[in-house]
Amino acid sequence: MKFSRVLLLFLTATLTLILIRCNSEIDKTDPVFDRKVSLKKRISLAIESDLLTKLNFPDGIRDSVYAFYESRDFRPVWANDSMLLEKGTKWKALLDFPCALGLPDNRFFEFKEDSLTSSSIIQEFLLTARLAQLQQDLKVGFLDTAVNAYRPIVSIDLKSLGKSIRQMDTVKNWGNWLAKMGPSRPEYQALAKGLFRYASKKELSDIHFEIPALVEDSLRCIALSTESLIDKDYLDSKKTDDASFWDAMGRFQADNGLKADGVIGVYTRKALDESERYKCHRAILSMERWRWREPFPLDRYLWVNIPEYKLRLFYNDSLLSEHRIVVGKPENQTPQLSSKLRAIVSLPYWTQPQSIASKEFLPAIQRNSNYAAKNHYKVYRGETEVDPTTINWKRYKEKNFPFRVRQEPGEDNALGLVKFEFNNKYGVYIHDTPAKGFFNKDIRAYSHGCMRCDLPDSLARFILTRDDKQKMTRDSLDTLIARKEHFTISLRKPIPMQVDYITVTVNERGNLVFFPDVYDRDEKYLKMMKIYPKVN
Repeated sequence: MKFSRVLLLFLTATLTLILIRCNSEIDKTDPVFDRKVSLKKRISLAIESDLLTKLNFPDGIRDSVYAFYESRDFRPVWANDSMLLEKGTKWKALLDFPCALGLPDNRFFEFKEDSLTSSSIIQEFLLTARLAQLQQDLKVGFLDTAVNAYRPIVSIDLKSLGKSIRQMDTVKNWGNWLAKMGPSRPEYQALAKGLFRYASKKELSDIHFEIPALVEDSLRCIALSTESLIDKDYLDSKKTDDASFWDAMGRFQADNGLKADGVIGVYTRKALDESERYKCHRAILSMERWRWREPFPLDRYLWVNIPEYKLRLFYNDSLLSEHRIVVGKPENQTPQLSSKLRAIVSLPYWTQPQSIASKEFLPAIQRNSNYAAKNHYKVYRGETEVDPTTINWKRYKEKNFPFRVRQEPGEDNALGLVKFEFNNKYGVYIHDTPAKGFFNKDIRAYSHGCMRCDLPDSLARFILTRDDKQKMTRDSLDTLIARKEHFTISLRKPIPMQVDYITVTVNERGNLVFFPDVYDRDEKYLKMMKIYPKVN
């Protein structure tokens, strides 16, 4: 009896699974696919029979698509009773280039495809669903960094979807139209338009090159660099003479945030290695990063972009001043942060962080007992100053270093003549530097984490001149510096500031510029997106 009961339960479960499977299969004789029936009627029948569930459309898209067609009395958008309309044909063609649209290749949802996929009824639903997903993703983003994965696929609201569909008959520039679906920030808009131009006109190469250093294998380095430049359309395969090669290399370096010197260094090889498709996904990630942040205030703000090595000051949404910066080394990375610039300090002191004092000052003074005097350092135990020449420095190591080290103001001070202070948990700030030579390099990651600013006195003057009811003028700052006087000027109206990490921007011509991912922060997010530099 027990065996019979188990057998009965097994047969019942198997029959249930068979019935479920049969009910989920698409019946090709269903009137939904009968071309003799009007498409409007077939849309109604498809919703009644829940066709999109059988096609494995995501819940967050399916119900919205149904609601959209019900709201328009089942009238089709993209096709008539027998074929796609011009609007549908154009939109379907654009969907073949998801990177150009601003989405990763693997982001659009998958569905059950078979011989019926090309039928007008399925294409009608699919084209609407794709637009609904794209518009939502471009508006709010597709990455959930809390769980390190893609967000669930959902639809934009029906009002926005309907508005976009109505606009498509009159769109003259698809790149501009798509850009408006995302943040209104000019930087995002320019990036979205640049990506569309870059990725919508050709098939993107997947070829990843592993170019050796010139000193390791010069012949292979040049050969693979040539192949990469040809693959990326910088060099004509029929014209690879030296002059053409080096001209192409210079243009490629400029488009990748590097000095156009023709030198095939570490970062030039890294840029040449990346496939076009991988670069496009870095641009898509940069667009996503713009979605993660709050809009800038309209009146004034300061923006730092680490991979670009640039600081920009904006007033009334117009660029007022731009400065080259030096950022932290990969082992001392400059953090991303939001804060408010609250003070400008003339002739600042520099109190070394304990990590720097114990790792750098200590070994230096152990080698040279006059190191502190030569570099204008004072040493304190607690609040009491001690004479560094009376200390047996050999007794101390990094882990038991008990002193505080402060460098006196002056032209040799590591912070230079001007420092900009803002609250942050990382203990970093923007400052001048006596090491001006680093500003002439293309890769400027040399600091301990702070941002060294080129022409900081000019930046300070711009800020002070526009600080409401500020008693200290630009002339006051010049006087303080001339007198070598340490003084803190508190801003009457602190300036919102943002330190970002966006590796792809556009140049003055609107073309994409791919800056080196010097901290490898792109890679973390691209792995979430399952985007890898090599083709398996």
